[in-house]
Amino acid sequence: MQDIADLAHVSRQAVSMWRKRPRVKGRDVPFPRAVEVMDGVEHFDRDDVVAWLEETGRGNNAEVRYDAPAVAMPEGMKLEDLVVLLCVYAVAGEQLDGASRDQLLAWAQDVDPQDEFVLHEVRTLHPGPDALRYVDDLVEASYGPADALARLDNGRLKRQAAERGLTDDVIKILQVSAQACRTYLGTDETVLMHGGDRVLTLALAGDFGAVVLQGDNVRDRALRRRAAIADVGITSTVTGPSIVAASIVRLAADDALDRVDGIVLGLGPQDVAIILGSAAALCDRLRDESERMRSQTLRGENLAMAVRLPRGLWRAAHRQSLGLWVLHGGNFTQRPRIADLAAVPDGTLDLDDLASDIVGALERTDHRAFRYCRRGDLSSILAGAPVVPRGARALRIGQSDGASHVERIHAATLTTSTPLAGHDILVEQAPGAVLLRHRSLGELRDSGHIVMRRGSRVDTGHADPEGTVTVASADGNWDSVRLDPFDAERHYPRATRTEPGDVVFIEKPRPRARVDTEGGAMVASPSRILRLREAAEIGPYALAAIINEMTSEGSEWETWSVPVLSRPQAQRLDDALRDSQLYRDELRRRVDATRDLTRALIEGVAAGAVTLDAAPTTTGITTNQRKAG
Repeated sequence: MQDIADLAHVSRQAVSMWRKRPRVKGRDVPFPRAVEVMDGVEHFDRDDVVAWLEETGRGNNAEVRYDAPAVAMPEGMKLEDLVVLLCVYAVAGEQLDGASRDQLLAWAQDVDPQDEFVLHEVRTLHPGPDALRYVDDLVEASYGPADALARLDNGRLKRQAAERGLTDDVIKILQVSAQACRTYLGTDETVLMHGGDRVLTLALAGDFGAVVLQGDNVRDRALRRRAAIADVGITSTVTGPSIVAASIVRLAADDALDRVDGIVLGLGPQDVAIILGSAAALCDRLRDESERMRSQTLRGENLAMAVRLPRGLWRAAHRQSLGLWVLHGGNFTQRPRIADLAAVPDGTLDLDDLASDIVGALERTDHRAFRYCRRGDLSSILAGAPVVPRGARALRIGQSDGASHVERIHAATLTTSTPLAGHDILVEQAPGAVLLRHRSLGELRDSGHIVMRRGSRVDTGHADPEGTVTVASADGNWDSVRLDPFDAERHYPRATRTEPGDVVFIEKPRPRARVDTEGGAMVASPSRILRLREAAEIGPYALAAIINEMTSEGSEWETWSVPVLSRPQAQRLDDALRDSQLYRDELRRRVDATRDLTRALIEGVAAGAVTLDAAPTTTGITTNQRKAG
């Protein structure tokens, strides 16, 4: 099922839903049957799946037939065996389909005469014709051997191995860090030293002329094979500056710190190391032997920068924060730069600014501004303090001109300082007994008292800040979106516009509704419109209030019931609820203004741009004007 999801470029949950709902565009198209079940996992025929996806049009991949051969892996093959065959294909430049074992061995001897990465493996490998054909199909369906390797490393065999590594986000952070270190070293002769993590080394290798690899064990040979496929140069000698990239996230704290100490001792004066590990080992406060080991490593004063990273960057422990160290073999400082990127709001981390901070930390300069980092104190760290305190961030220089802060405060107090009248409604007990009657919205629709109109799916790329067509939704998420009227007609010619008094509502995740008093708005799906006719026994504000306050989650709009009232009673109820809604809107506006005032005060005082010891004045008259009068 996951292979089908990968082929269709959707989630596995989407494929499960397709299987349960075979009806597509008004007709039944049954999901393909599994041809085999192995170890509780269903296997499907590739051609059946491709034909079904093409017939139904489901998924987000228009090239399923072209990509399918790369997804349908042969059974009984190990991931590394396929990598060996792919390496022979990539380096020898020969198609494997139909090749004999002797031909494979001859090609391996030609490309690896010293038996450094593939010859021994080919000698012990006995691939079947399906495996050879699969490698050819895989390369044909890929953008070259490197892309074919990426598909293998993210396919079914990798999932079966249950390897849960680093996310793409942390890989990008490490790539930016390596580029920044290379920029600081300032030479094209800088090489990347393999730090033990194959995935990390290959992810960073593209920015370097060569990768230094001096071992010859099984893992080193596997790295050489992948480097050959990706056309990454491998060398065993170092002639210039080097950058060591190492991941210690899988090691216990003491083992991780011991590994870091070994890396630091091996750094030359022009070498830089990038260490990725758990924040518990690299950033947080430690005790006893672990604290002693970390302090011993840091006494060399090689730490240029320490960063706490956000959670969720390691798939094997998504709730655990990671830490990043940048060390320089010839850079001795008592004031390393530190930053807690976990305190940066989601989606706002600027990798270019982070790279600039890393370069500044390596240069040990104070003649520039830092976006995320501030200076730490090595003596405090050696005394047992955390390397990166929670929430550590760059210092900000207070604005000498506090006009913007003052204006924000004044704008908020224009709302909060005005008195708010109370909201009261006069009622009395109704005489006599009343027979309570209710009708569902479904009944009102069938009788023609209300009309439901669906919203339209709106592309935010069509938004125009200067547009005059508003986009409405029941939850208010589209309130800031405007469309140019010509664009609205061109892109959404069939969209229904609201009329004054329409109720815009939504069913899920919980029922919500609001009244559009102006009309002319386009309604964004999944919100819909309820339009009341003259004969309806209820007003729009009453209907919206009932939807907001008296309906249950998961219910359908046709089942919502409203009371049947006389026209005068319905009008009086609607007027009262309209006043209540206006009062609620005013309260919300004041709460928002108070929130803005709170933030403006904190930021203004903290920036040194605002003071709270000002003398009270008459509204609109400053203290200087009063003295002059």
